[in-house]
Amino acid sequence: MTAPRPPDAIEADQAAVIFAEFAAAAELALRFPADGCYARTHVMVQRLIGRGLAPAKVWAFAAGVTDLLRVETPHHPGGRVQWAYHVAPALLVHRPDGGAQEMVFDPLLFDRPVPVDEWRRALHDTPTLVRTAPGEPPLPERGGSGYWPGPDPLEGPDVHAHETLEDYRQASA
Repeated sequence: MTAPRPPDAIEADQAAVIFAEFAAAAELALRFPADGCYARTHVMVQRLIGRGLAPAKVWAFAAGVTDLLRVETPHHPGGRVQWAYHVAPALLVHRPDGGAQEMVFDPLLFDRPVPVDEWRRALHDTPTLVRTAPGEPPLPERGGSGYWPGPDPLEGPDVHAHETLEDYRQASA
């Protein structure tokens, strides 16, 4: 007898299709790695919700200002970028054994959805991880809706995300 499949999880082939769509989306400004993960994640989460899916956001916070998150990238003049935090969307994905695993969709860092722990290790640090639902702030004491770790931009997250990504897309063209 097989175990019941988690109802909020998607099939692995569906996850691969979604990831490929994100990776090919020029409007996500994936060639501008220095900033904008909050805007990219906002747009991706909105698209996932629009498909009737139940995404989360996974946040990684650096241990401190002298121990920042970092990744190697060909899309930055210095060959690497550093961040105080990084965020990406996550979904539950069915495993072959019938269970499910939370997978991170981060086309800035990977060419496929990856388990949360693999994503954390790619940041070359021992970050503090925080998982939030859409609309939930990662640091409640700072306020906001979870667009980024603080109060929302005055023009609202949707407008800010699209304007930011367009600016970064043009800067990296």
